[in-house]
Amino acid sequence: MPIKTFIPMSSEQIPQQRIAEVKMLPPKPKGLSVKLDWVKPFKSDRPKGTPRKVTFLCSVEWAWSPMHSRIDNYYLHSRGKRWLLWNHRLDEDNWSWYWDVHAYADKVEADEKTIALHMLRGAWLESIRHEELGHYHFIGNTGFLDVSELQAVGRDVWGP
Repeated sequence: MPIKTFIPMSSEQIPQQRIAEVKMLPPKPKGLSVKLDWVKPFKSDRPKGTPRKVTFLCSVEWAWSPMHSRIDNYYLHSRGKRWLLWNHRLDEDNWSWYWDVHAYADKVEADEKTIALHMLRGAWLESIRHEELGHYHFIGNTGFLDVSELQAVGRDVWGP
């Protein structure tokens, strides 16, 4: 079954974000070092096509103006000795969906939820460093990570 990323088209389809439980991030797993693939690409065991058996984490959006926005759809993938954070994004030049290995990290001992939270956290921290990325404007969709968990990551990365 092909993977389809859902983009909400009305306010009723966006997860409720105003009132959410305040959660704290679990401790970062020892040895987890997240790298952005476009900054420091990994060479060995690189995927040759679209991923299989991925876990949808969330969609977050930035909307700076009607003609300047960004929608990231994050998926976690366990591959060999690495964790991969994929971004399934719309290529606006060709109006087609495209898979990017957004970030990666060597596998360490931790549960999948903790890995997902800290992969996203690490990718956003590196994106601040390399492209001055500001706080997302809203959560477009939830999956393995819920609104309160995403807000915990956002608070940790960008502050309250």
